[in-house]
Amino acid sequence: MSADERPAQTDPPSSARPTKSLWREPRILRAWAATELAIACVFLVIIFLSVLWQVINRYAPILNWPGVGELANYSLIVLTFIMVGYLIGTNGHITIQIVDYVAKGRAFTVVKAVSAASTAVICALLVREAIGLIEAYPTRTTAALGIPLWILYAVPLVGFASGVVRAVVNIFTANRPDARFDPAEAK
Repeated sequence: MSADERPAQTDPPSSARPTKSLWREPRILRAWAATELAIACVFLVIIFLSVLWQVINRYAPILNWPGVGELANYSLIVLTFIMVGYLIGTNGHITIQIVDYVAKGRAFTVVKAVSAASTAVICALLVREAIGLIEAYPTRTTAALGIPLWILYAVPLVGFASGVVRAVVNIFTANRPDARFDPAEAK
């Protein structure tokens, strides 16, 4: 079909146009999300290589290293906690979506805002607990690798602090359509 044969495109009536534009996160939040995602990918590779090392170790005992199991375990912990803020910011966390189908309009906005506020409060309390753990065990280390425990407790601190920021942003953007993070845009 040539350009002359195509039907003319007309603008939809103003009532059919979306009233609110899709909100984009500020560049700093997108960069932070890309950093969280990159850290998570690194620790996912570490977990894969650690487990692979343990499998190979069963057939080649000379490669025995007691720290590899601990490395895999702590990498899973880092992966879990570092993704808290990312998942809250991209609505990737577990939600009960039945409310999404029942509540419409302003009620849905209120539900989203209250949910985000609850998430912010819970994450803030978990940040406080992480600070308490860091202060309580400043000199203890892990058994095999000798990693200071305060470093391991700092990971949930960072993850939940990111969750607080993302939840507060979600409170103020509750009336907008959910924005999805595109890692290719964070440059």
